[in-house]
Amino acid sequence: MQVSILDQTQLAEGQTPEEGFAGTVEATRLAEQIGYRRFWVSEHHSSDTIAGSSPEILAAHLLAKTETIRIGTGGVMLTHYAPYKVAENFRVMSALAPGRVDLGVGKAPGGTHLPTIALQGGRALTDAKPRNKERFPEMVGELIEYLEDSLPESHPMSGYLKASPAVIQKPLPWILGTGPTSAQLAAERGLPYAFARFINAERDEMEQTIRLYRENFRPSGFSQAPYTVCAARVFAADTDDEAEWIARSAAHVQFGFHRGIQGHLPDPAEALTGIVTEKEKQEVRDILATYMIGSNKSIGRQMDELSSAGVDEIMAITPVFSPESKKRSMVVLKTAAQS
Repeated sequence: MQVSILDQTQLAEGQTPEEGFAGTVEATRLAEQIGYRRFWVSEHHSSDTIAGSSPEILAAHLLAKTETIRIGTGGVMLTHYAPYKVAENFRVMSALAPGRVDLGVGKAPGGTHLPTIALQGGRALTDAKPRNKERFPEMVGELIEYLEDSLPESHPMSGYLKASPAVIQKPLPWILGTGPTSAQLAAERGLPYAFARFINAERDEMEQTIRLYRENFRPSGFSQAPYTVCAARVFAADTDDEAEWIARSAAHVQFGFHRGIQGHLPDPAEALTGIVTEKEKQEVRDILATYMIGSNKSIGRQMDELSSAGVDEIMAITPVFSPESKKRSMVVLKTAAQS
């Protein structure tokens, strides 16, 4: 099974954004060195703990720092932007690194209502406008038309407007999602599909979504066959116990997030120390149950289960306190994929 990375540049305690981005660059280089398929970066706004707010800029930087690995976005939150501008951004990247650019798009806001207002040009709560999530399928269609230079004759700018520059190898668009609506859109458009298991961890829903996608897929100029990625939080180490240990930091942050707290990744020794009630302990167990955790052998079994569900590629999100733990997790996951 192919393996790849989704890096959110999630900051650890005491880490600056500058250090976080340097770590993302280092992780990209390691991923390329050991044979990962692709490396994506995400879009989150107004966050003290996730530094990745502009995936287009970060992806372009990573393209310049690598030579062979595919670089992309997981994703660009398309409802905030004009499809024309997104098409031009990624055409530029494709001209700089032909054949290596993935354009993952989603309809989530990538933040709370306040940054959404600001992204729409508003300055106060009274400036709030309905987000274009209902227009997402239409916006995806328009994006594809610009990428393919195929504005329909019914478009008022047809014959006059093109997304520049003209490139030999176009970026590959992907649809991101967590359920049947996004899967159906990807199938109808003939695009590869990335299921965000780190958001929706219900196995039955994932299997139904992937089945729907595969059964309804229509070949396109971008993809002749269905292809699915499963993005999940993955914590791999030399032993199961060590993997469970490094996962504590992410569980601590997620536990706080459920309570509206944005927290940096703590040292595993300090993580979850305030969990005392049985209800809280069960919540932590439920959080950890959504992760892929373990040694080479344990991770391999979990990958086999995902493969049987129709997943072609695992995309690992590994928010850990120690950079060395992250690197080791990447190596163990790659080894498990080859076993």
